[in-house]
This record gives sequence, C-alpha cells and structure tokens, in this order.
Amino acid sequence: MRRAMAPLSLAGAGVLLCLLVALLLAPRIAAQRQAAAERALFDLLPAELHDDRPLDHPVALPAGGLLGNADAAPGYQARRAGMAQAVLLPVSADGYEGPIRLWVAIDRDGRLVGVKVLEQHETPGLGDLARHVGWLHGLQNRRPDSLGAADQIAGATVTSRAVTDALQRALRFFDAHRDALLAGDTP
Repeated sequence: MRRAMAPLSLAGAGVLLCLLVALLLAPRIAAQRQAAAERALFDLLPAELHDDRPLDHPVALPAGGLLGNADAAPGYQARRAGMAQAVLLPVSADGYEGPIRLWVAIDRDGRLVGVKVLEQHETPGLGDLARHVGWLHGLQNRRPDSLGAADQIAGATVTSRAVTDALQRALRFFDAHRDALLAGDTP
C-alpha cells in the first residue's frame, strides 16, 4: 500500500508545484502579452500622435458594418496630452485566398497614418502582403477619395482591391463616427 501511495504523492506534489509556478508567473505573462500588443499598435503610430498607451483607451466597436469584422472587437485611441489624436481600428476584407485582417490608424483629421496586416492567406510571391510592405506604406496619408486611385500590386488585383476597399470603409467609418471615436464612446 505504501508503494502505491508514493507515486500518487509525488504526482500531487508535481501538480502543486506547477500550480504555484503558474500563479507566480501569471502577472509576468500578462505583462508580456500587453507589451507585445502595444508594440503591434505602436508600429502604426507616429510618435507625435501619442504620449500614452493606446490599450488603456479602448473603444467598443460593433461586428459587421463598414469594418467588416465577424465579431465585435475594440478599437483604441492614441492620446497626446490627454486628447485623442488618432484611432486604431480593426478592419477585415475578403482577399483572393481568404480573409485579410488589418489594423488601421487614422488621425483626428481623417487621414490614414498607418496600416498593418494581422492575417492574410494570399498567394506567396504575388498577393502576399508581407512582401508588399512598400505598397501598404504608399497608401498612408490618404483620404477615402484618393484611395481609389491607388496603384495596385502587379498580378494581385483582387488583393489590392480588397485592401483598398477595406481602408476606404475604415475611413468612411471614422468619418461617420468621428465624434464618438475621438471621445472614446461606442459608435
């Protein structure tokens, strides 16, 4: 009987040790996740648009509509001296090979200041947006009316149109809900 209990007590001690380690590391893991999420957002924002942490200023956004997101997801405000200078919005599009998910940064004047690809499944070498970062940067500082004239990625017309359409929709969403987004209210 004693021999049977030894493996059980050893297993119990192992489980307790794992739980203790998990409890001790949980705050550090949460902080690392927060920092990674902030780095992803800071990539989009010029330094002059914020002096705080955008993740501290979420704005609830609905599913569907102009942003095309399947689920409700938050956007974020970038503030400088306590005043919203830009908003970060998640937007989705239907690419040639599947969904394309983007983060879009729009300044308070309604100009596109940053675009970041979160997910895409486009054809490697053609519509693969990771290879066309320069094309995405060329879309910055645009307004909805000037995106229609944007150059397309050679050989990837569907991808180019899907992305420019998603950006136009995000800019139109911002224009329609500017006051609520800059105030931090739910549009």
